[in-house]
Amino acid sequence: HVIKSLKKNVVATMASDTASPQSSATQRRTTSTISNASSSSNTNNAQHPSSSSADSNLMNSPTIPNLLYPLRLLLKLPAILTILLRVAIWPLIRVLNIIFSPKEFDGVHNSVNADRAARAFVGLVRQQISVVRPVLTNSSTTAAASGDDGNVMEQYVEPSCPFTEKGYTATMEEMTNNNNSNNPHNPLLLLYLHSPLHSQGTKFIHNFLCHPQLLKLLNDNTENNVVKCFGASVHSADGQRLRDMMEVTSFPFMALLSVKSSSSANNTNNNNISMELLLRLESTQLFTIQPSQITTYLNTAITRHAQIIAEETARRLQREEDARLREEQNREYQEALLADQMREMERNEQLERERREREEEEERTRVEMAKEQSRLEDAKRILELSGGEPAVGTKVGVARMRFTLPNGKKVDRRFHSSDTLEVLRAFLTLHFDETGVEIKNFGMSTSFPKKTFGEEDNKLTLEEAGLAPQAVVMVQDLDA
Repeated sequence: HVIKSLKKNVVATMASDTASPQSSATQRRTTSTISNASSSSNTNNAQHPSSSSADSNLMNSPTIPNLLYPLRLLLKLPAILTILLRVAIWPLIRVLNIIFSPKEFDGVHNSVNADRAARAFVGLVRQQISVVRPVLTNSSTTAAASGDDGNVMEQYVEPSCPFTEKGYTATMEEMTNNNNSNNPHNPLLLLYLHSPLHSQGTKFIHNFLCHPQLLKLLNDNTENNVVKCFGASVHSADGQRLRDMMEVTSFPFMALLSVKSSSSANNTNNNNISMELLLRLESTQLFTIQPSQITTYLNTAITRHAQIIAEETARRLQREEDARLREEQNREYQEALLADQMREMERNEQLERERREREEEEERTRVEMAKEQSRLEDAKRILELSGGEPAVGTKVGVARMRFTLPNGKKVDRRFHSSDTLEVLRAFLTLHFDETGVEIKNFGMSTSFPKKTFGEEDNKLTLEEAGLAPQAVVMVQDLDA
């Protein structure tokens, strides 16, 4: 199918090139060639005009696109050869996959095979632990049992294997996703690569990894989630992957790594994980030192890392405390600032309210004064229009009035009989203003005959009101 498709593509390309030699790509190359040829021959056009004309005719000839076709086909030749080579190699790849079928531990991204390889390594370590039968110093490896004679005997309990039974990818995911707010740091990774073909590989597990001190150190730190132990055979996919990553060239190999992941919460991509090498032990020189010395090396590296973690934790807690104090200070400052702003706002509102009240009071006073001034002016005008007080000695058309004021004083005045009650009110208004009596709204009445005159009677003349030729008018303060 690939060959048929390739033939179709080649035939279609050849047909399109033959049918349309003046395509856009050919036109661009032809134009470029012609322009280059023209520019190179411009210097000789002046001396050889006939030669220039001949070259121009040659460029415009239809044989130029036909000459470029083999060149285009030659440029496509590498791609054609690559496709043919892949088609030819494909059956060989299939045969190789059949002959060399994938083993049970192959596949870097196969979690099932990775877990199976991890369990196989853990089984190897447990087998050596059963052979060595190490006795740890704590009480977890012994148990009390009663014998037939009643004596208490110690029964051996095999210690657990510190290595995990999960593959490398699952182990890294568990380490990077298991941290919390109380312990944001990932545990250390103790990596051991085992070479089954190495003559001293099993001996190292027997004499060193199963040593009581080293085994106790690993188990204690594994239970406290300080160290995560991972071991793999280099014949498995995970082991070969770690061998390439750590550039291991000799065995046995052991390393203590500090794993640091990215800040994303659920990070499952191991490409975002960085590692810091804390301790590296490899090659046969490991057999020249005692297992207790390796335990000391590991314990020193773990302790030093724990001190670094403690210092980082203390700095982190100090930063959190400083941030909390700053946040609390900022909150208190904001609350105090808000309270000051509220007080300032209330004070401004109070001042604005007092200013408005003062302005309203001034406006009300001004209006009252204007009304009072207008009332006085109206009273003066009414008195002037009435002709003023009649002359002394005039007998005809004169009405003598005696006003009894609310304060008991009496005021006498002569009026024309034709004057209205409005003239009397105007006289009393001006009299109160001149004498400083604070009476604005007043009423008038007589005792005999008893009459009361309101503002609706202002148009009555004194004769019509029965106040001529003389009368006693009592003035009442209606606002009293």
